[in-house]
Amino acid sequence: MSSTEIGALDIEPFESFYRREYARMVAIARALMRTGSSAEDLAQESFVAAHRNWDRVSGYDDPGAWVRRVLINRATSLHRKAGAELRALTRLGGHAEDTIPELTPRSIEVWDEVRKLPRRQAQATVLHYVDQLSIEEIGEVMGVSPGAVKAHLHKARAYLSKRLVAWAEETI
Repeated sequence: MSSTEIGALDIEPFESFYRREYARMVAIARALMRTGSSAEDLAQESFVAAHRNWDRVSGYDDPGAWVRRVLINRATSLHRKAGAELRALTRLGGHAEDTIPELTPRSIEVWDEVRKLPRRQAQATVLHYVDQLSIEEIGEVMGVSPGAVKAHLHKARAYLSKRLVAWAEETI
């Protein structure tokens, strides 16, 4: 066998990669998006991009990190677009339609607070708590140093802990 044929044997089929990673990607998307259906769409779009580039992506040490990066980039773009649409609607005197939440009211509040964080803090928080990636893995996905990831998580935790204390005081 040639070295090319030997290398081709080491490549994981896209289908098995998809089955293994799909639930994790939907969970990440769900934490970043408001509705489950948009999260599934976002995850699917990210996998479509991976499938189109599978010859290249499958050779990476962690193809899942590539898909997570695509997912996060697309979520960021969607948030920007939604914000622009909401501002336009507001200027025109309209109202944004409410979406029906699929989480408990308290969970929705928590994830809404996470979404209020600066973009990098929110991304680090989601990757850490939803995808349970290590600091180093988060750094690779986000393209930042482990120290920057720690700083993002520290700032996010400080903000979120203040909100949790405020919620606890409100219920007393």
